[in-house]
Amino acid sequence: MGSFIKKDLLVFWRDRKEILAALLLPIALIVILNFAFSGIFNDDQASINLDVAIVQDDDPSAGLERFKETIQEGDFSQAEKATMIEQAASIEPSRLIHDFFNNKGLKEWVNTKELPEKEAKELVDNGELDAIIKIPKGFTYHVSSAIMLNKESEVALTIMAEDQSAEVRALQNIVNSFIDSLNLQFALGSKAESAATEPELPQGGKEVVEGVDTYTISRYFTIAISTLFALFMAQTVALKTVTEKRERVFNRIVLSDSNPLYFLLGKTVSTFILTLLQMVIVFASLQLLLDIFPGKPFAFWLGLMVVMTAFALTVAGLSALFTAMTLNLTNSNAVSGLSTLIIMTLGVLGGSFFPIQGFPEIIQKMGEWTPNGLTQTVLIEWIQFGNADDLLLPIIILIAVFVVCFGIGMSIFPKRGRI
Repeated sequence: MGSFIKKDLLVFWRDRKEILAALLLPIALIVILNFAFSGIFNDDQASINLDVAIVQDDDPSAGLERFKETIQEGDFSQAEKATMIEQAASIEPSRLIHDFFNNKGLKEWVNTKELPEKEAKELVDNGELDAIIKIPKGFTYHVSSAIMLNKESEVALTIMAEDQSAEVRALQNIVNSFIDSLNLQFALGSKAESAATEPELPQGGKEVVEGVDTYTISRYFTIAISTLFALFMAQTVALKTVTEKRERVFNRIVLSDSNPLYFLLGKTVSTFILTLLQMVIVFASLQLLLDIFPGKPFAFWLGLMVVMTAFALTVAGLSALFTAMTLNLTNSNAVSGLSTLIIMTLGVLGGSFFPIQGFPEIIQKMGEWTPNGLTQTVLIEWIQFGNADDLLLPIIILIAVFVVCFGIGMSIFPKRGRI
């Protein structure tokens, strides 16, 4: 059988264009996509940088005095009046807005400054500011009345911008989240009839889960594209059979004393070797070029190698199936089209072209059972958690897929007398 393996490796080696496409194309594609999408999941860079002006039309002191007059005119006991006035004085809505935008976590990516409305509009028109947050006249009075007296507020914060952009939508989400958070705190405080306390401002920034490594866009491209090109390796090796059929190589094997199944085993083993070499070279090159997995220990690389080996074995099983199909079908274009359709379907369902997390759950479940989708899933868990127990079941499934594909290939493989 060794001569058959050597034959297939030499056939592949002599096709220099095929070697360059198998090795350089995935590396080049991953590098280009990585730089093109470098800012999407980069934890070290702020994805949004906002320049915002706060226009203060409200007079907090006048608003508080007006609220006190309303309370004094109301039908409340003296103790209730004193409590509500004290709470209103501690809230001071305009100050809460300024404090929120000036907290340390939010100032890293939202720059605010207080300006007159005329000057702020000119800066927005000139493109020097992204938006304006306007605190309208009577804001303190109406917000205090809404909180203490359950009156419907007649004024609201206004966001003004030249164009509706991603930055402006982000600012709207920030302001809405801030207001919702305050409303919830005041509602809970009212239900509990708690004493006047300083509201807790929502903090900007990011949340990091300890002990979990981030799955970045660079890692997604590396795993997704390398597994896709590995699947095409099964087709590449199998379609070499077309030339061997044309040159009667398989016929001579059938007429000789060699077992015809050695031909199938040679294709399978050579595909396994070439696929594993391809993935190792791609991962090693990208690690040197982009430092995809910085600071990972030897145990991580060992687990990665085990998963790649199991996946390469699955690709070898697909190659056996494609080889048997090639020998049974007389039309080489039909074989090429059918194998391409199978690989493209696996690529789409397994998330090799784009992440499938936004797809319906049934599509995601189907993708997890494809060889490339299962490999991506197990490598995500391995990158994030590094738990060796999580590797066992997916590796068993990948080996089972190899056994099934190889078994089907053997069952339909031409026997003596059929060629």
